[in-house]
Amino acid sequence: MTYVPVMAELTFYRGRVGLYALLKACGIRQGDQVAIQAFTCLAVPEAIQAAGASPIYVDIETAGFNMDADDLERKLTPQTRAVVVQHTFGIPADMKRICHVAERNGISIIEDCCHTLISKYNEKTVGSFGVGCFYSFEWGKPIVAGIGGSIRINDPALFKKVQTAYAFYRSPDLISQVKIELQYRAFSLLYRPALYWPIRTLFHWLGSLGLAESNYNPVGHGQIADDFRFRMAPAVKRRMLKKIQNIESQTHYSRWVSDQYRHRIVSNAVSHPVFPEGCDMVFARYPLLAKDKPALLSKARSAHVELAEWYATVVHPLAEQDLSLVHYNNGCCPNAEDLCRQVVTLPIHGAVRKRDIDNSIEFLNMANV
Repeated sequence: MTYVPVMAELTFYRGRVGLYALLKACGIRQGDQVAIQAFTCLAVPEAIQAAGASPIYVDIETAGFNMDADDLERKLTPQTRAVVVQHTFGIPADMKRICHVAERNGISIIEDCCHTLISKYNEKTVGSFGVGCFYSFEWGKPIVAGIGGSIRINDPALFKKVQTAYAFYRSPDLISQVKIELQYRAFSLLYRPALYWPIRTLFHWLGSLGLAESNYNPVGHGQIADDFRFRMAPAVKRRMLKKIQNIESQTHYSRWVSDQYRHRIVSNAVSHPVFPEGCDMVFARYPLLAKDKPALLSKARSAHVELAEWYATVVHPLAEQDLSLVHYNNGCCPNAEDLCRQVVTLPIHGAVRKRDIDNSIEFLNMANV
């Protein structure tokens, strides 16, 4: 119950729409730059470009998953007005150093909390360091409610700006709402880790036909999706509020699942990352580093084990030849590019049962790639 006011006061069609609303309220406009980390998803630069600005990419820390504060300082220009700080997989970024860089250069911090609701950095909950943050409640996130996102605002003056603009956002049309509901019900009925691969294929196929709400929109010069005009659908908001009430027990379960992976996976095919000290992590998914990622994913598919590849590219899911559409130059973030060739993730949410955990651990411990 404690978390409902900050996560659900202003809701949007997607998390990226919430980011867009925060950027506009911060005064981001044509010609501005917004710093983001490489090793992220397309939704983040999509929102920045929809606001009229350009993303600039900061590399991740060596042997880490989050933004490197030193590279952030190197990449800043006089046109950089804000930085979006991602807490990848629920692992908090180094907020002490990033805040120091941002304050010294007079730029706003917006936190990307789509992978975690209550992870902590030095005993302070993520989302409370910058002017605001945004959340997502779509597939693969800590709370799945359908298609939707929300924002938290820590600056009272900024809140008033967003609240004024919020009056111009409207609910999605009836067809979209029905599509979202059918998609959510199908996901709830069909999804289980053993069926991850066929459901993933089916979802991508339906999305290509326009029969399901895809995770990603086309991007390019002058392309702005209709998503950026809408609030969260009413049925999704009701479901999200109900699920947030149960966040404590859900967090307890996800901690138990991730502990199973951390203590029981002893494999020649994967290694555990080194996680930062001083962080209380509540994962969205549990990351591992694969020695041969393509071979391991192929074997996981054959064994019906849910092992996700994201992020497959530095701006997932764009192929290398398409990265220029979001202003990414190949080679500019070598740590992120290297991580994409290694990282795989395991599910930790409530639909994962003990038998699924045991199957995944046995598969990885026996894998020979």
